[in-house]
Amino acid sequence: MRVRRFAPRDGDAVARLWVTCFPHDPARNDPHAMIARKCERDPDLFWVATDGDAVVGAALAGYDGVRGWLYHVAVDPSRRREGVGAALVKRAIAELEALGCPKINLQVRVANAEVTGFYESLGFTVDEVTSYGRMLGDSAG
Repeated sequence: MRVRRFAPRDGDAVARLWVTCFPHDPARNDPHAMIARKCERDPDLFWVATDGDAVVGAALAGYDGVRGWLYHVAVDPSRRREGVGAALVKRAIAELEALGCPKINLQVRVANAEVTGFYESLGFTVDEVTSYGRMLGDSAG
């Protein structure tokens, strides 16, 4: 298994992975649209974990000059507990740190609470904050 930057040939496999791992994602998180936006905006912070030609994991990150974010960290269910997710997160941490990022945030949906132990094992802690969001454009519905 290795972690490398996303390449366009990975698009369909990553989309299938996200549909599998995040079956209740809202329509605004259409995998192909997310991939296109990420590749247009910030392609260097998008990684896949591969085993041969198979994509077994994926992760997105962002950095705005103030703090970094992790998004859509996903591992093929049949490959969990093999270090795939940890390798993806550690790659993201290393690359964000190299950019001068002082802090990384992530959000875990309440429905996905079983992953909290995974993130805690990688040094993440719960921030005592309330997360707000606002839909924009066509997503505001």
